[in-house]
Formats: sequence, C-alpha cells, structure tokens
Amino acid sequence: MSEGLAQILANGVRTRGADIVFGFPGGGPNLEVVGAAVDAGLRFVLTHGETTACMMAATYGLLTGRPGLALATRGPGAACAVNGAAQATLDRFPLLVVTDCVPSARHDEFGHQRFDQQQLFAPVTKWSGRLTQSPHAADVVRDALDLAAARPAGAVHMDYDPSGTAVASPIWTLPSPSNDDVIEHAERMIRDATRPVAIVGMEANSCAPAVLAALERLRCPVLTTYQAIGVVPEGHPQQAGLFTSGLIESTLLHEADLVVAIGFDQVEPMPTSWRYDVPVVSISEVAACATLMPISIEVLGPLAATLDRIITEHPTTWQPDSGARALADARSVLAATTTGEFGPLELVESIVDAVPRGTIATVDAGAHFLAIMPFWPAVEPLQLLISNGLATMGFAVPAAIAAALANPGHPVVCMVGDGGLAMTLAELETISRLRLPITVVVFDDAALSLIEVKQKAGQGGAAAVRFAAVDYAQVAAAMGLESVVVETTAEATKALAGDWHRPRLIDARIDPATYTRLIAATRG
Repeated sequence: MSEGLAQILANGVRTRGADIVFGFPGGGPNLEVVGAAVDAGLRFVLTHGETTACMMAATYGLLTGRPGLALATRGPGAACAVNGAAQATLDRFPLLVVTDCVPSARHDEFGHQRFDQQQLFAPVTKWSGRLTQSPHAADVVRDALDLAAARPAGAVHMDYDPSGTAVASPIWTLPSPSNDDVIEHAERMIRDATRPVAIVGMEANSCAPAVLAALERLRCPVLTTYQAIGVVPEGHPQQAGLFTSGLIESTLLHEADLVVAIGFDQVEPMPTSWRYDVPVVSISEVAACATLMPISIEVLGPLAATLDRIITEHPTTWQPDSGARALADARSVLAATTTGEFGPLELVESIVDAVPRGTIATVDAGAHFLAIMPFWPAVEPLQLLISNGLATMGFAVPAAIAAALANPGHPVVCMVGDGGLAMTLAELETISRLRLPITVVVFDDAALSLIEVKQKAGQGGAAAVRFAAVDYAQVAAAMGLESVVVETTAEATKALAGDWHRPRLIDARIDPATYTRLIAATRG
C-alpha cells in the first residue's frame, strides 16, 4: 500500500473535520493507514471487532456532523464489517468504511482471503468501490464522504487498492423539489383539516427548532418515531407519544382527519399494515423508499423552508392538552402491564429518576426497549439513540462509546439486554481503557425475551431462546469496570445514585413476566 495514498485518505477525512478513526486493523496496509491518520492529527480508537468499529464511527458521525471512518482488514475483517455498514445505511448514519483487499496487481496469485468485497458491501451501502493510487484519489475520498453524509445518510465502502484501476467518483444528486402545484395542494389539505395528527420522523433532527415551530402553528397532537424522540421535548403540551405502527397510538390516529408526516422515513415503523382510513401529507427532503404508510401527496424540499411555506397558523378542534392527555393515557396503559415484581418497567423508572438531565442514552434491540422508549424524557434530538431501520442487537454498547467520545465529560447511559451485551461484551474493555463516563445497565433475564414471547409450540422450546445465567458484574469487573448486581428496585435505586462520570456496569436481574403484556399493549 502506498504511503501517499494512505496520507490522501487521512488528510481527506481530516479536512472534512473528523478527529477520530475507529478500527480493528490487520497487518501492514491497515497499519499504514492508521499511521497516516495519526500523523494527520486524527486519534485512532482500537475496537474489538469490525462491526462495532463501524457502529462507533457511524454514531460518532451522526452526533458530531463530521464523517465517521472505520478501518477493517480484508477477508474476515471485511465480512464482519457488513452488519455495521447495514446499520449505518438503514438507520441513516453517515459512515465511510475502508477495507484492505487482495491487491489487483496480485489478484491471480492469491486465493487466500480473496472474494469480491465490493459486491459483498453493495447491497448494504450507498456505494461500494475502490480507492486507487491515481491523480483523482483525493476527489474520490471527498465524494465518498459527501455521499455518506447526503440525505438519506448511510454507509459508503471502499476497498483500499493502490494497484487497482481507477474508478469514477461516486455521484449523488439532490431530489428535485416539488413544484408549486404540489405545495399548494398540500397546503390546502392541511388548511382544511380540523383534526390533524403529526408524525415526526428522523429527518426532523437536523432542523428541530423549525419543525417544532411548525408543529406549534399546526396546534395538533404529535407522535414521533423512535429516532425522532426529543424533537418535541418532554413536557410539551403537543407531545402525544410514539408512532410505532402498533396498537398503542391507534386511538389517537383513528380520531384524525389528516396525518401530516414530517421528515418521516419509511424505514422507521414496524412492518405492519397501515390501519387508518385517513389521507397522509408527507413533507420531507427525500422521496419515500417504501409504501407502508400510504401517502396521498408527497412534498419534497428543504425541510425547514418547506414547512414555513406550507404550515401557517392553523385552528383545529383539538383541545390544547389533547397531546398531553394522549401521552398520559398511553403511558398509563403501558405502566399497568407490570406484574409488580422487579421487572423492566420498574428498572426504567429507577433509571429515569436517577439519570442526570441531558444524559445521552443508547438502547439495544430487544424486549426491554418497549419499556424504555415510551417513558424516556428526552428534551433535545439525539439524546436517545437506537437502531431502528435495521433494528440490530449489539448496537447500544458501541453507540455509547461513540456518544461519550462525541461529548467529552458528559455521562452516557447504555441500556442493553443480556443477549445484546453478550454480542459486544469485549467492548467493555474499550470503555474501561478509555475511562469513559458510561453506565451500562443490563436488563438481565437470561433470555431472548422478545423472541420468546413470539415463540409457538413446536418452535424449539427453551433451548431456542434461553441462556444459562451469567454474572455480567463479574465479567465487567475483570475488564476494569466498577460493577454490581441488583435484584430489587431498592438495590437499583441505590446503585444508580452513584457517580455517573465513571465507567460502571449494573447487572439488573429482572423478572421478564411483564413483557408478554407490554408487547400486547404496544403492538396488539
């Protein structure tokens, strides 16, 4: 690998404002890139795997607005990075993943670790190509970073191949904005509605003040997707809860005469059938990628400016507290699913009561997120991070590491099931090594509870969904974290009252019995 090419990559990333590179390097070529990155003033963060490196880089890019770069070796390293790339693309996080590869000049000599990595990455990235030693190498790096950040954000992959044939830079274009006729039609539909309900999606995070101002002009209840939590801050009178494509929000939506989807991405909801006979106006910057929510009219354009034009002061028949009452009703229904034992709802209540204001939270896929998401008191966008488009387990721990690095000195709480933690267990050492202010709370029930609830007779029984008990507190202690096991609400409250500015793990042994009723109340 040419040192000059390594410097071109490192300097290109640095020029875009990046200050950290994540990776799990192989030999020679990867290490040359690491060295060039350090020489360019970038910090290298060593991870325990390629998937977690990608998730850290993508989350760091999302939170900082600067490009996230992850490095992986060829063959098994590239293969392991694929889920991280898929997470970035389907969750709309910006990521550049660069892999070593069998050099083109020696392709016919090598069979070892040789397969078409560009084809492997193609389905889960916005572009998969190669970076070669050519006069246009710097342009390729720049364009790859631009493409990763362009909405919808996602992963871009490059094989690092100095001897390869030069390829054209990736090309991207903004969608054409809607014409005046479309905009005026949408404006009339909104103006004529008397009981609109707004659904706000992840695109709104980038211009939350403008979105909130438009919602306040609309004067209607607002549901947010998981990835847009915080756009409508906790306590706002229009905050009506979450749009999950499930049962819990159905009463409110059945009362609507119009749905106004703002910055909504069709990767966000659960794949269940749309159950409402109501027109939908969609306002976003990117055209819909699917048809789960049937759109009556779609308006494309810069979100803030388009909202200013379409949504004016709007009288409705909703009471001023309709959103707050809908939220209270939904939370009451979910809270009533508790069995009264120390379960997920009791643990979440203890965390919410203890967590410092403004703390970033990361949440893993699994049954526990159904107890967390409806109750989390975010007051700003991106204060709660979850993999929603891909819905992958193993996200919360690497995302927490990235969040702590992106916000130095600010505490982070990582809420993860025992299944998701087991997938990323080695990264506890990363938390310890970097002395990050992360509190890892394990919702420990020794099971794949979300899958167990769905399991039917003849589908493998306990052997398919249950683990042996593991003392995660002991594991964490061996990796250098302060740790404790808690088995009651009182013990959890005491443990959570400690210092949030040091790395620690709380192994919460919860009763999973609540999950069956909680899932039924949420999803139907």
